Amino acid sequence: MRAVILITFIALGSGWPAAHLVAQNNKAAGNSGAKIWDGVYSEDQAERARKPFTAVCRRCHNDDMGGSDRGPSLHGERFMANWETQGVNLLFAKIRDTMPPDSPSSLPEQDYLDLVTLILRANGFPAGSGALSMDGMNGVLIVKKPGDGPQEVANFRLVEVVGCLSRGSDDAWTLTKTTDPVVTNDQQPTPERLQEAAARPPGSQTFRLVSVSSFKPERYQGQRVQVKGLIYRAPNRDRINLTSLEMVSPSCGS
Repeated sequence: MRAVILITFIALGSGWPAAHLVAQNNKAAGNSGAKIWDGVYSEDQAERARKPFTAVCRRCHNDDMGGSDRGPSLHGERFMANWETQGVNLLFAKIRDTMPPDSPSSLPEQDYLDLVTLILRANGFPAGSGALSMDGMNGVLIVKKPGDGPQEVANFRLVEVVGCLSRGSDDAWTLTKTTDPVVTNDQQPTPERLQEAAARPPGSQTFRLVSVSSFKPERYQGQRVQVKGLIYRAPNRDRINLTSLEMVSPSCGS
């Protein structure tokens, strides 16, 4: 996967190789991120996590979980930049397998599970009526609240856009009239998702496509397509390094 070339680690500062994240995150359902806003843990469970957090985690992440020179913040923009669209099960595995740094996996598994809920609460994800369980983590993605407006996507994030595929005189492939890039995961789009993509109105952005040859783009020339890939923005050099290309309409329209 091309994402592995440009992303070495995605974690609480540094951690899991991207290949591992992709493989694990493919276990989660594509539209299940909204589950996290229904409440996937209990308030009692998050409170219970304060004991192991104070005993083990606060020395690096501070009482407010805001981080220090020994450990990153566990909430806020940095946390979401690292974990948006990733599965809650990945967050659990990261904490269990690497924390604390001097003795990873040394806490009871239930403590690690409870610590996940404390982090979720610190990031504004609401509590529900039941406790988070090992099985209950599967298919739950860390995503922004539905309805939140689009925000500028940082470079080297995995994004999804829909646009018109064209070939330039220099044999470069370009996507024009694209929708705004949105952060996504590396799952293959389902027919339902592609149908939704086809219904999105054209936009005004243009991206040059990188690492496109293996997708045989000539088959889709002049068609409307959905692409996923790593975004890179620079003056007159907006690009997407492809990880997926799918046709959503045989015509670009007007």
